[in-house]
Amino acid sequence: MNVLQINTTDARGGAAKVAYLLKIESEKRGHTTSMFVGRKYSDNEKVYLLNDVQSFTGKIRRKLAYYLANDIDVFSSDHILKTEEFKKADVIHCHNLHSNYFNLGTLEKISRFKPVVWTFHDMWPITAHCAHAFDGKLKESGFFTCPNLDIYPPIAWHNEKYLEKRRKQIYEKSNFHIVTPSKWLGDKVGLSILKDKPLTVIYNGIDTEVFKPIPQAKARLDIGLPLNKKIVLTVAKRGKFNLWKGGGYAQEIINSSRDRSDLYFVNLGGNGNDHLQTNIKTVSYVKDETLLAKYYSAANVLLYPSIADNCPLVVLEAQACGLPVIAFNTGGIPELIEHQKTGFIADYKNLDDLKTGLNFILNLNDIQIKNFREDSVKNIADNFSKELMVNSYIQLYQKEVSAFNSPDMSQ
Repeated sequence: MNVLQINTTDARGGAAKVAYLLKIESEKRGHTTSMFVGRKYSDNEKVYLLNDVQSFTGKIRRKLAYYLANDIDVFSSDHILKTEEFKKADVIHCHNLHSNYFNLGTLEKISRFKPVVWTFHDMWPITAHCAHAFDGKLKESGFFTCPNLDIYPPIAWHNEKYLEKRRKQIYEKSNFHIVTPSKWLGDKVGLSILKDKPLTVIYNGIDTEVFKPIPQAKARLDIGLPLNKKIVLTVAKRGKFNLWKGGGYAQEIINSSRDRSDLYFVNLGGNGNDHLQTNIKTVSYVKDETLLAKYYSAANVLLYPSIADNCPLVVLEAQACGLPVIAFNTGGIPELIEHQKTGFIADYKNLDDLKTGLNFILNLNDIQIKNFREDSVKNIADNFSKELMVNSYIQLYQKEVSAFNSPDMSQ
């Protein structure tokens, strides 16, 4: 089978890691794959730029989309239909289509000629412009309300009415099978403008050959972390400045724990360069997954107070390394963590309950810790492995290709 994937990037971000892993694993099984992206970070020769968002014209395009409050149809991406990769593809797999590299109107044209699978990694397809609606309500239009104009991807002025109208027009003329990596998002889609489209839940999968437990002492020695402390790991790009990932909540806990000599905080993906404070180590973006697995294995707990998420890989990767996870009850996260068995689910935006969860995990005895770690590893192996994910997608591809090519398929 020949699969063409489309995503904002190829190697950075959760959606990209899922798409790229799916690409590599599909190729190992004898399938042919290629990708079109807006930003290319890998050196893979089968990854191509569709509209380079980092070029001069790309920067102009981003500004136009912002000031015109329209990231749907102010530029063209129809040239993808003329490529050999598109012509040879048996199925098109779309991921994130936002970030000013893909004209949503192209989706309609693509679906005339090829079966399309579209994985929703966030809520952007069912809002006017934002990737997450947070507490936004469902409108009569079938779209969820964005809290404000600045929610990523931002727009300069209130153009929601047009954006919703245009999306509706495109969706009505397009055929695609939706995949959500959580039941939570699947339920949201089931209430939305897209409620009549076919939908399958396929959880994100990770490479358990990379993300696996390493003896804690060895991991700490390898990466220079103290052996005599309880280590609390946080993971968020831009650290405390990342409001979506609950950076403020993590910072509150850090601030209130400064006098605890038994605790040591490690912030992965923090803002700026690596640096060390009294009981806090900030580490910039970690690209090496083997090194990342060592950080997970070295810690006692992952503090992940995200306030908007779907199926975060961080939560899966940590558990695969035997690390208990503390998180808020939001998005698809409760589907990934077994409360008080592989982690702790705190009440949404409840700092006190988050602290309760942290103390609960840190006060486990040796036998309880062992059970938590074993249950965490088993949870990922049984439910969130790359093998399960790839198998599910390939089966869906085959189903969609067969249906598209059947004689009674309506175009």
